[in-house]
Amino acid sequence: MFVDMQIYVSLGACTNKSPMQSKIRSLASDTIVYGVSTVLGRFLTFLLTPLYTNFLSASEIGDVAAIYAMIAFVNIVYSLGMESSFMRFWERDEDASNKRVFSVAVVTVVVIGVVVTAITALFASTIASSSFLQLGEKGAMYVAIASLVPLLDALVLIPFARLRMQQRPRVFALLRLVSIVVTVGLNLVFVVAMGMHIEGVLLAGLLGSTATLLFFIPSLRGVLHTVTSEFEASKKLLKEMMRFGLPTVPSNFSSIMVQVADRPIMLMLTGSAMVGMYQTNFRLAIPMMMFVTVFEYAWKPFYLNHRNDPEAKGLFARVFTLFTIVCGALFLMTSLGMPYLVQMPFIGGRFINPHYWSGLGIVPVVMFAYYFNGVFINMAAGFHIEKRTSFFPVATGFAAIVSVAATWFLVPQYGIMGAAWAKVAAYVASAVILYIALRRVYPMPYDMLRVGATLLITGGIYAAAIMLPYDETSRVVAVASAIPAYFLLMFATRILGLSTLRTLIKSVKR
Repeated sequence: MFVDMQIYVSLGACTNKSPMQSKIRSLASDTIVYGVSTVLGRFLTFLLTPLYTNFLSASEIGDVAAIYAMIAFVNIVYSLGMESSFMRFWERDEDASNKRVFSVAVVTVVVIGVVVTAITALFASTIASSSFLQLGEKGAMYVAIASLVPLLDALVLIPFARLRMQQRPRVFALLRLVSIVVTVGLNLVFVVAMGMHIEGVLLAGLLGSTATLLFFIPSLRGVLHTVTSEFEASKKLLKEMMRFGLPTVPSNFSSIMVQVADRPIMLMLTGSAMVGMYQTNFRLAIPMMMFVTVFEYAWKPFYLNHRNDPEAKGLFARVFTLFTIVCGALFLMTSLGMPYLVQMPFIGGRFINPHYWSGLGIVPVVMFAYYFNGVFINMAAGFHIEKRTSFFPVATGFAAIVSVAATWFLVPQYGIMGAAWAKVAAYVASAVILYIALRRVYPMPYDMLRVGATLLITGGIYAAAIMLPYDETSRVVAVASAIPAYFLLMFATRILGLSTLRTLIKSVKR
């Protein structure tokens, strides 16, 4: 017990040559590979936000947000937990078994995807006129085009998961980047050059997804033959995978509820213009969202591959502390620098049209919500390791209830700020419930003292910066000094150690 305590009490306690440090460097290295490409890709995608503010109306942006919110819900039905099942049933150095697992997962997702897409296209008019979308006269066409997007996403879902389990982050990242480059380029053609508005946005996304699918077509050949030639074994495997994956579906559905249900709710309570205002400023919290996303890409294969290591729990706890430290720095940089960024020149006007600047106050709140989403992702490791995924629906289901209730209650009175705080409440609720259950399922030695101190330091620096007299000089001083002050306090309070800093620097070099 004393030895274990020594592992995680101090972030500087391990030497650079220790197994734990080596594994953290591996995780950080994969995260950086995912991160560099994702940051570049998300940045290109993010450029669509100022582009849309200058070439689409707020109502059109709101309609696009509502459509993609519906796509997010449909994606859950397409996968039926197969991605999580595939990754859990994957075994290192078991090629024959992995081939069967891959084939069963792919065939299952393809069959479901084709059926759901056909049904959606058939009832496109009814869906478009529903209170959740409220699209205009072209609504049926929008829904028909949009129905193909989740189908294409489903076709590449398992191939991308296999790249992650094979720890091939460079190939994964390159393919994601190709899809994004095609999507952004076609937005410039369809929306800017041809003035196609909403249909241009949807067609660009559809063709971007098609570009990725073309690469995976060779790897998808033969999957049906594998399943049919070993039908009994495949049937038995499918039942086992479904037994693991299906309990994650309610959790994933609830998670999507937390992420995007506020858009259709706001659409019903206010209107598409308010949704457009909310969507535009919500996306300005993209640095925190990007970090949480790239961390999850590397985190899940990492903890599944190291789940049997003797020091696994201490390793996972240490990662959580490092995760919080990085989130604190991102929060300060983004929330304090965003008022300058939105004023920069861009195609068609400013980086963000001045019409949307009144909503900038939600950016720090949304980033706070994203952090707690990352807390949930950290804690999910123990449940996947122990195959106790049935706890996820409880946590995310309660979070979904909190999200919907808080949005209905807060939006009429506080507008987009109410929606942002509803998001925080939902993610906090899910993280708290998961933490309580985790103590019984897979106890983690989290260093909550360091985590709490990091959050207090971050909040203190932010509060001090925004309380300065509001003039140009003080704002520049606050932005310039926030990050140096943050890391100075990290070292002064011994939350961050020199060995950890060296580990992160070496990971960046790799």
